[in-house]
Amino acid sequence: MDSAGCYETRHGGGNALDTHRHTRPYAALVVDGSHVEASIDGPILCEPGTLLLHPAFHAHGNTFGRQGARVLNLPLEADLKLHRAVACTVPSLSEAQQVLRMAGPRAVRALFEASEPLQPAASDWQAAFLSALRDSDESCGAIAARLGVSAAHASRAFRRSHGMGPRALRLELRWRRALGLLGGAASLADVAALAGFADQSHFNRVVRGCSGLTPARLRAQIKCVQDASGSRMAQSA
Repeated sequence: MDSAGCYETRHGGGNALDTHRHTRPYAALVVDGSHVEASIDGPILCEPGTLLLHPAFHAHGNTFGRQGARVLNLPLEADLKLHRAVACTVPSLSEAQQVLRMAGPRAVRALFEASEPLQPAASDWQAAFLSALRDSDESCGAIAARLGVSAAHASRAFRRSHGMGPRALRLELRWRRALGLLGGAASLADVAALAGFADQSHFNRVVRGCSGLTPARLRAQIKCVQDASGSRMAQSA
């Protein structure tokens, strides 16, 4: 591990990582090889020079190319306001490696903002499908029929591109909404309702499954990070 907390991972050709989560936000810079990252934010082709920023508890899977991949990873500050995975192509791979290895988390945001954004490759019908999953309780079959695709095709296509079928994607969207609401003042019951969960027990199970914590403990953790961030801002003012 380097002085900034950066560490390197190596992956064999044709290998895959099943969908998984990291409890902290982190950056990943592809140094050699390639892989495709599949998540609710869409499929991203990651080649040398691709920098990805992941929010905390972001679910994603990886499929590696024939040459495998070498990736630098750096945990980021917990109060970094990331609501989705974002990717870019850095101007200089060698300089980007130095930022991750030596400069640390605070320099990563500046590096990202100086880089060329990458957009996930998703079809129009998939974007519309995800919007319907996020904004309505319409059944997956009804959404598929309205968009002119079969439910079976939608399931296969989303598993290939996003690493999850439509039902799992809907659950992930609700979890993401709940995670954002837990930093606010709404009661836990209201968070569950506003995020679209059928009842409190379902909400509790999903939060435990995604974070390993109860909603109350996760809220306390989020508040602690918010308080620490506010304190640092006050000290720097």
